Amino acid sequence: MLVYAMYVIVAALYVYALADCVRTPAARIRLLPKVGWLAVLVLFPVLGAIGWRNLGKRSAPVEGRASAA
Repeated sequence: MLVYAMYVIVAALYVYALADCVRTPAARIRLLPKVGWLAVLVLFPVLGAIGWRNLGKRSAPVEGRASAA
């Protein structure tokens, strides 16, 4: 039963990363163009999803936050 739970978690991570990559504006994507990230996600589902989650997207600017400059 635990094995099936792991498969569900990995599948959910993959679907999340794929949908998030498609919906993210190109200006917020780091390291590779959007097509490159999509290719990485399709060719390497688990590593690509982890890479997208950790390296692929810049954080969104926070509204109403004073700038440091």
